[in-house]
Amino acid sequence: MKLSNIIKLFSRHTSIRCHFSQYGEDVILHKLFGSKFSDGFYIDVGAHHPFRQSNTAYLWLMGWKGVNVDASKKAIAIFNSVRPRDINLWSAVVDDETSARQSEIVLYSNLDRDLDLGATCNSELAKDRQATRSEVVPCTSLTEIINRYASINNNRIDFLNIDIEGFDQTAIAGIEKWVTKPRVICIEIFGENLRSVVSSPACLLLENNGYALIERVGCSAMFKLLNEQ
Repeated sequence: MKLSNIIKLFSRHTSIRCHFSQYGEDVILHKLFGSKFSDGFYIDVGAHHPFRQSNTAYLWLMGWKGVNVDASKKAIAIFNSVRPRDINLWSAVVDDETSARQSEIVLYSNLDRDLDLGATCNSELAKDRQATRSEVVPCTSLTEIINRYASINNNRIDFLNIDIEGFDQTAIAGIEKWVTKPRVICIEIFGENLRSVVSSPACLLLENNGYALIERVGCSAMFKLLNEQ
């Protein structure tokens, strides 16, 4: 960018907006919730970093609070430093069946990356990504997280973000056991085109539980609860 153009930008009193998400998911959230909605509650699963490629950073800056979950102990240490009023959980998130069977799981990542966005507990996915490191971390299910922490906000969750590299679709399989349904859900659904996304198991499950697919940016699919509780 040219410095002269930046100066002109500020001198014209232009409204400046910034976003932190990888594909602009937080721009969509801004439109859905509005800039005046400042007391929302989020659960960010696979939170990664308080700002870098974060779908909740904008909401946090607006005054929201919530629960951040990540399998990286270093990531959670950063969240504890930056967002101390949030609940920050060091844990991998797996499906209900796996969580009922075990309290720990192996996390695969790459040593040459500070906070590895591609870290996963899926061994086959780890092979494809040529992971060079493995460590045992705590694990829990999304159902357990929602049912434990929804009460903090009177059983109302405004936004649920899910990005857990290989467990995204299986993590929501227990949705009928959740004590409440989030108003908006953002989840990774990979597909070559929109038709494959719409016909995916995750999309069909959410639609059967009262959600509508409203946006798709990058690999993020955003769903809105049609009849809010």
